Amino acid sequence: MNDAGFCVMDDFDFSGKKVLVRCDFNSPLGENGEILEFMRIKVYKKTFDQLKNAKVVAISHQGRLGNSDCVSLANHTKVLAETIDQKVTFINDLLGDKAKKAIDEVGVGEVVVLENTRFQQEDNENATPEQHSKSDIVRTLAPHFDYFINDAFSVSHRSQASVVGFPMVLPSCAGLVVAREMEAMYEAVKPDKKPAVYCIGGKKFKEVIKLMEVTLNNNTIEKALVGGSVAHAFLYVRGLVPKECLTVMEEKGDDLTKLIDRAKKLDEKFKDKIILPSDIAISFGGREEAPIGDSRLGKYIPLDIGESTIAEFTEVMKNAKAIISKGPMGAYENPIFLKGTVRTLINMENSPAYSLIGGGHMGSIAFDLGIRVDHISTAGGAVLAFMSGESLPGIEVLKQSAKLFKKA
Repeated sequence: MNDAGFCVMDDFDFSGKKVLVRCDFNSPLGENGEILEFMRIKVYKKTFDQLKNAKVVAISHQGRLGNSDCVSLANHTKVLAETIDQKVTFINDLLGDKAKKAIDEVGVGEVVVLENTRFQQEDNENATPEQHSKSDIVRTLAPHFDYFINDAFSVSHRSQASVVGFPMVLPSCAGLVVAREMEAMYEAVKPDKKPAVYCIGGKKFKEVIKLMEVTLNNNTIEKALVGGSVAHAFLYVRGLVPKECLTVMEEKGDDLTKLIDRAKKLDEKFKDKIILPSDIAISFGGREEAPIGDSRLGKYIPLDIGESTIAEFTEVMKNAKAIISKGPMGAYENPIFLKGTVRTLINMENSPAYSLIGGGHMGSIAFDLGIRVDHISTAGGAVLAFMSGESLPGIEVLKQSAKLFKKA
């Protein structure tokens, strides 16, 4: 057991045992349902390597119920089969007779992947671990297994059946991915990692505004370098860009208005710590850079930070002892607007500071470019939750499980 109070894989002997592993293969999909990024699947190679002497069944979700990305795990299983050395079989069933038969027949050194857990309504709902321990998914699957491993850090901030239900009824531990993620999170917030600088971008304003509120108010961070669509909101608050620049925000209507009000209060209190772009790049016959205040900003949306901003952000990052990045600095989908994001990643790689990328697109870009930092998380929301001071239900229930099964 580690110092945090939950068990890890080395605490158990899985030889010949039947093990249920909750993974997170959830990946971005193309228009035809093809998997666009493989990082979230390939990251599990070491976990499955350590389970070569066990009988393994993996479960995961993909997308959200009702959305177009909530699809079968058949293609994910093909990627996994190309990644690990074990025999891998996909079963297009989760709780029915086909699934039960496959679980009963899985052999040592084999991996069975069951169907998308989100096809079950109850795995889309939040409830307590005690309540979820009585769910259909747990009551049906748990009797077939000796152990449960939570290796889905990216959903450990959600109290859902496939994450928190099994540790209440089976000896459970964190997988290698979860253990590594938690070690990185604890490392990033150590007192000796100050001053900390957060590089905040992307479109998910609602997610990052809470992070900024908590970390700025409790003096966790020294500076917040803000790019991406999030910067549009703060630039608007300061009267530096027109309202049209807010059209790219994910949030709309009253939700956006409330978030803008929160941003205004935060900016009034921490204006010296919130560093915004001084210039931006727009699409004007290609990439063209313009200072903030340029008259074209009502018509052309900022798509990246400019060279002057990159230089300013670079100087701030030089003094940091920890650099945490969440979200791209610009419209990364277009190579000509990837510059701010890439330069941010290169600065992190070259810095002696502890460097952590909070998952999502930023993590995928770093992975694809071979950027080496201290830690690239597979998670986005879970990192934000942890850094915002929230407990993670998927981790807390592992601590409960350690006590329930005498590992405390």
